[in-house]
Amino acid sequence: MVKVSKRYIDPKDFSHYVNNLWSAFTLMDTKDDIRLLFKDLFTNTEYKMFAKRLEVARRLHAGQTYEQICQALKVTSRTINSISNILSSSGDGLRKADQKLKDLEKRYQRYREERQAVLERKQRPKLPGETVLPSLLKAGAFATHKAFTKSIKNKSASKHLSI
Repeated sequence: MVKVSKRYIDPKDFSHYVNNLWSAFTLMDTKDDIRLLFKDLFTNTEYKMFAKRLEVARRLHAGQTYEQICQALKVTSRTINSISNILSSSGDGLRKADQKLKDLEKRYQRYREERQAVLERKQRPKLPGETVLPSLLKAGAFATHKAFTKSIKNKSASKHLSI
């Protein structure tokens, strides 16, 4: 369990330290930079604990039960209850993070679907041979014969014959 020192810290100094922490997070350029910072600042246990807390919040927000979350994440009902209390009292940060993660997942899913469509060549324009034959089969042989006859008559009518 994490313990906070009981030694007095001037609130003004502490506020400065917290502000530096937030600034450090926002100044990181990439996910890898943030990961490195987290690994340096937090123990492996704290790292896992934060990840599980975020996931508990996301699952609560999605409507899962305490029992489902306990089984899936191997956390106690006390942990789930504390996160639930945060969500019911304020939890704006957790909700915002959840929404941003959902948006990211949707964009990634759309990208994967578009990529799959390209790989399957669904977006490739069809060649005339791929569209003419099916349309001919739909129209039927008689309608096709009628269309060809009309086309021949139109070409014949537009020819200039010399007398």
